[in-house]
Amino acid sequence: MNYEKLSKVFYKEPDQYGPEYQKRFSGYGTYRTKLHITPVLKGRHVEDKVELFIVNIDPLMKLQEEIFSNSFNIKEMVRRMPRSAVRPYLDKLLINELQSTNEIEGIRSTKKELSEILMLVNENKQASKNKRFIGLMKTYRYIDKIKDFEKIEDFRQLYDDIVADEIPDNDQPDGALFRKNIVNITDGNRATHVGVYPEASIKDYLNNLLIFLKTSDTPDLYKYMLAHYYYEYIHPFYDGNGRTGRLFVCSYIEKKLDRFTAISLSYTINQDKQKYYKALEELSNPRNKGEATFYCQTMLEILKDGQESLIEDLSLGLAKVEKIKNHLQSLEWADNDVKQLLGTLLSVNIFVGHVSVLTNEELQENLEFTRYKVNKILSELETRGIVTKIKQRPTTYDLEEDYVDVVLS
Repeated sequence: MNYEKLSKVFYKEPDQYGPEYQKRFSGYGTYRTKLHITPVLKGRHVEDKVELFIVNIDPLMKLQEEIFSNSFNIKEMVRRMPRSAVRPYLDKLLINELQSTNEIEGIRSTKKELSEILMLVNENKQASKNKRFIGLMKTYRYIDKIKDFEKIEDFRQLYDDIVADEIPDNDQPDGALFRKNIVNITDGNRATHVGVYPEASIKDYLNNLLIFLKTSDTPDLYKYMLAHYYYEYIHPFYDGNGRTGRLFVCSYIEKKLDRFTAISLSYTINQDKQKYYKALEELSNPRNKGEATFYCQTMLEILKDGQESLIEDLSLGLAKVEKIKNHLQSLEWADNDVKQLLGTLLSVNIFVGHVSVLTNEELQENLEFTRYKVNKILSELETRGIVTKIKQRPTTYDLEEDYVDVVLS
């Protein structure tokens, strides 16, 4: 028999359904989690509680191997990038990620708006009180500083840090830490889920989740994906669960793999939201009796897809770096300082386009040039039609698109 979802076995081979479940649940290659759910059907809890479990089938093991290999390749490619382009490239990914995690929740945000917020965060400047997404941006920007969750209060702290200011007053938590009443989740047309309630149960479930993260022998990538599902199943808040839940899992992925993979998860999910939501919903299906194998497979596929997009993007950028080197060597009119500054501008441009442009001050820091030297070189490049001033405060020059086309042709 092909390895299929238990819900399919239930309908295709009903006489094998019970024995097949027992074989999977009690098998040698099975990870039992001690995490329990009450299955959900049409937005209602149905039947008795079941324990979540994962059967370590070949596709899962293969995905895990490929993801670790991809992460190694990403880190190696980033190491080969021009140093000045690394942070702008990370900034580009951050903007894509935040825009995507907002879009998944039906919240509109523009790249321009998010770029302005990121600039404030990078410069450690105070934002006005009504500035949207500042907490979300700060937390993603410093995702490597997020410690493992130790107590249930950490979930509330994450909520306060990244989404509390964006949530209407009538949807703010009304319990001691979380919501105290029932919440129903819909896809716009029908009820799909009902969160755990009351607050005492939410606390119990979150405590069980923390114990699972600390003590389970389940392989880490499986564990993190399952932790994400369980958090979404609990749905501890009236609003903001999606954004906090994705950042929660990203903070663990960052420690296990790399920051670039971690902060691309929502962007990749947003490319196929239905696949993501279907995986969450099917794990709660009573006919699947808590088997998380296929859910984990879907989530790891999403993670791997994001990595492959990153690798393709980085490969293209690194190939263009070679063209820049050849171009700079051909410039007889330029001394080494001019070539170094121009190479920096070109390197940033090929990896991030015009999304992130280095200011004069950033060029000084990157190149360890004086302000006078940077201004003098940029003035010469402007005279030659290579750059144009795009901002007075802070002073910022960007490359002319026609010039970039000539370099890369």
